[in-house]
Amino acid sequence: MSENGGNLHKICEKTGARIIFPTFKNKDQESVTIIGTEEAVKEVQKEVEVLLKDLENVVEDSILINPKFHNYFIMQRGQLLREIIKEYGGVFITFSYAGKQSTKVTIKGAKACVEAAKKHIQEIFEPLRSEVTTRCVIPPKFHPFLMGPICSRIQQIARDCKVQIKFPDSEKPTTNTHLEVQENGKEKGENITKVSASTSPNKSDTMSLSDKAENSSTAATQALESLVPVTAKVQVPFHLHPYIIGHKGSGLRKLIKEFEVHVQVSQPGGNFHIISIMGLEANVEQAKMKLQKQVKALQMEIENRTLRNFRQTFSLDPKYHSKIFGNKGILISQICTEYNVTVHFSNKIRNPMQDQITISGSKDNILRARDAIMKLLRKIEKTVSKEIPLNHQVCSNIIGFGGQSIHRIMEKFQVDIRVPSKGICTNSSIIVSGSSCNVQDAIDYILALEKHFLSVGKNEPPLEHVKRGGSGCIAAKTPKSFRKRNTLHHAKSTPHPPHVDNSEDFPKLKHQVSPKPHPWRP
Repeated sequence: MSENGGNLHKICEKTGARIIFPTFKNKDQESVTIIGTEEAVKEVQKEVEVLLKDLENVVEDSILINPKFHNYFIMQRGQLLREIIKEYGGVFITFSYAGKQSTKVTIKGAKACVEAAKKHIQEIFEPLRSEVTTRCVIPPKFHPFLMGPICSRIQQIARDCKVQIKFPDSEKPTTNTHLEVQENGKEKGENITKVSASTSPNKSDTMSLSDKAENSSTAATQALESLVPVTAKVQVPFHLHPYIIGHKGSGLRKLIKEFEVHVQVSQPGGNFHIISIMGLEANVEQAKMKLQKQVKALQMEIENRTLRNFRQTFSLDPKYHSKIFGNKGILISQICTEYNVTVHFSNKIRNPMQDQITISGSKDNILRARDAIMKLLRKIEKTVSKEIPLNHQVCSNIIGFGGQSIHRIMEKFQVDIRVPSKGICTNSSIIVSGSSCNVQDAIDYILALEKHFLSVGKNEPPLEHVKRGGSGCIAAKTPKSFRKRNTLHHAKSTPHPPHVDNSEDFPKLKHQVSPKPHPWRP
């Protein structure tokens, strides 16, 4: 039948016949029933007889191999075993299963194939007998670190030192603390190397290193010892932990990825000011230095921030607040930008102390900014203010559209001018503030503008007379600027509009014949 009835399945598909084997209930256990056409039955019978002859040539042999070397044949998903089976005609090789440690390895197949496979296995097994096995005791908690990502570290050591490294099977923790004793009857070439000073190594702590030469195992042991991680503790104040961890742990992930270490922050029930770094000794030292630099930088930044957040409050008469603030805050903005400070004026609604001004920033900058404000205050106190009346008819002309004219006057004479509020129809007045010379010059200029606008207004006709007059009057009183924009410079005024029938208006149409009317066109 072969494995999973493969041979019978092929024969049945080829011939279309059925083969029935006896069950346990049948008395005749040696008879096989074939059902099908006569030709199919005969063909099946011939092929079964051929298989029987082949089976007569099948032999079974065995070889003795120490069970500890069985894993060598079946490791890497039985790659070596599959290669032997494929090379020697599909022989069957059976090893002892877990729980029944037997030295017997059974080989079954054709006689020639069995003998060749047996010889090949002996050639592989002979060098294994001379292998040196070194035991290395390392606590299980370090085993994942020794393996590295995707077992890269342990595979690199195995390739470099040409050894086989076997980790112990995981087992449940026990309280048994029996000492491991090396007896004289043990197999030759077996040593014990202890990495830790433990007096009772368990099976879960012991790693096996196997190789033909003892020197290679020693080099591999030293390489494993160098990979045993060390732990360093760094003193970090608890209030700095969020800055070290970063947003969603980005700071810690960057440190772990850069130095290939494991970082543990604030152990439960322990000292909350300690950060533990575990990894290779060289990497741990570098990570520790970088972490200490980060802590120093954060402490300096906090100190600088504390100095920058220094505040000082002083009193100032509220009537000067608007003048110190300046037009659209330009004066106070210059002081804040120059001295890198923030100035807060008291809220008239919320704060009853309306004369207070608060300056925030570093202490030295606050003192310089306060001196600048006091200097500006002394300059404001020396200014004079004069109020002059203005005719409400020309007040809007002096102010200009959007206050453009009055702003030009302020910039020209370096003064501050307060204009009346909108909607005032009676005689208005403006307040001019600044140095005495500049104020007087600005007042003279404004009064001159008022006189000019009043004189121009008297010469122009009233708006009511223009409304009552006809279109001819409006055209006659149109200003020059309007005529220049809307008429030609040398155009002649005509008393009446042009007409098509007038030969003087259209001389080229004088001798033209009028078109004849058509019956189909009006």
